[in-house]
Amino acid sequence: MTSSAFARIAGAALLAVGSVATFVSASGPAAAAPGANPVNPYGGLGRQHPDWQACPGNQDPVTYCADIEVPMDWYDPSKGTISVHITRVPGTGGAARRGILMVDPGGPGSDGSALATTTAKDQPDLLHAYDLIGFAPRGVAPSTKLDCGIDWTRYTPVADERDRSAANTARQLADARLIGQSCGAAPLAPYITSDQTIRDMDLIRAVLGERKLNYLGFSYGTWLGSWYAATFRDRVDRFVLDSNLNWLTTLQEDYVHAWAHGFQRRYDTQFIPWLARHDDRYGFGTTPEAARAALADLRTAVAAQDRGSALDVGQAHALYNSDAWPQWAELLKTLRADPTQAPKLLAPTRVPTGKPDSGAFWAVLCADSPWTHDPASWVAAGDQLGADYPLVGAESTEEPCAFYPFASQHPVHPGGDSLPRLLMVQNQVDPAAPAEGAIADAVDAHEPMVFVRNAGNHIAYDTGNTCVDTHVNDYLVRGRPAASAVCEGLPLPFDDRVYETGL
Repeated sequence: MTSSAFARIAGAALLAVGSVATFVSASGPAAAAPGANPVNPYGGLGRQHPDWQACPGNQDPVTYCADIEVPMDWYDPSKGTISVHITRVPGTGGAARRGILMVDPGGPGSDGSALATTTAKDQPDLLHAYDLIGFAPRGVAPSTKLDCGIDWTRYTPVADERDRSAANTARQLADARLIGQSCGAAPLAPYITSDQTIRDMDLIRAVLGERKLNYLGFSYGTWLGSWYAATFRDRVDRFVLDSNLNWLTTLQEDYVHAWAHGFQRRYDTQFIPWLARHDDRYGFGTTPEAARAALADLRTAVAAQDRGSALDVGQAHALYNSDAWPQWAELLKTLRADPTQAPKLLAPTRVPTGKPDSGAFWAVLCADSPWTHDPASWVAAGDQLGADYPLVGAESTEEPCAFYPFASQHPVHPGGDSLPRLLMVQNQVDPAAPAEGAIADAVDAHEPMVFVRNAGNHIAYDTGNTCVDTHVNDYLVRGRPAASAVCEGLPLPFDDRVYETGL
């Protein structure tokens, strides 16, 4: 996308403040019948009394933990129940309390139990207005866990995903098949989807006796939040979606194509120029061109030590948050001085594109939206994306979802008139959730957005940017209407100002 096109679309998103259309009924088993209890349409399930106990450890502020039962299959309750773990930080505002604010860190497959505590501590204004509610989504411990039962003795780490030889791509496919088929064989797998999870979320709302849900979701939490908002529109109060996946497309597009593009762009437009600006510390050259060439030579030397993929994955992980850059750059400096240290300093990777120890990650990722199942197409995808986006594009061939046997029978399609008014937040150069997808979402659904120029971390709110936090808290705490705004990013480590990305 050209700079002018990016600016034009971003401008359109920031003007997308029009009203949305009239209410669309919730579909599926959780939709309330006419005349049903507006707080609890779930009967006995909604009348559960959580046994709140102080969570283990020394939480600050004090946090309470409990478990509730949810149907394993919301579409067939006769299959029994599973457990969902929830946490609660009681609000401090007394009569000023607005309700509950559910928080979700993303993933999928991430435990959000502790996020209520950390958010309450970092953002006391939120705690003044809300009880903060965290939860571990179904399939994620300490809720009932999906265990893929993978036999890791059958998994051989791929030393260099950029090696496009037939033998290497065959190894990528074999590893992907092992994980995809193993996770798909787990008895709980068909029931670990976003559609099932949003119904758990609404049950939590009902059990807590709240007519409306407020929500703060990050990364995949924006996908989850948009699905909830589109399905339970009449139960939505104030929603903030930060670091947005493109809910108009598929998770294959979000986690493969957009992913490869996003990480490469931040690497090219922010990391390499930053490394060059600090040649006095790291010695990779004083221009982006010199630094890029030095990094390419380093990558070749590390690949000769069978750690090419490990270097790429480490670099990609560092791109999530620039706070990690000084330590990562020191490691690069050490490896440049002695590439033979690579086997000691870089562990072999397992499935670079995901989290192989989280069955819920693969179950949700693979089932929520359609995936291509032709192995040859994944070799071709790795070839093409590797050429276009060298940093992580080639790893696309190792895609477990190509071998996962289930697809959700009840996908949700947020967008257009299905969503209520909410507030989106987006960093311009987010590597894991590229801004083009968020902008497309905002334009399609007429949603306002807090857009953060020249910012590249994955997550904008509660990361030290006062402008972002003020706009979000004006909406969540002070009750102001959701409104578009532009904030400036923060300087990168050791920089004395914010540098333009050129986008």
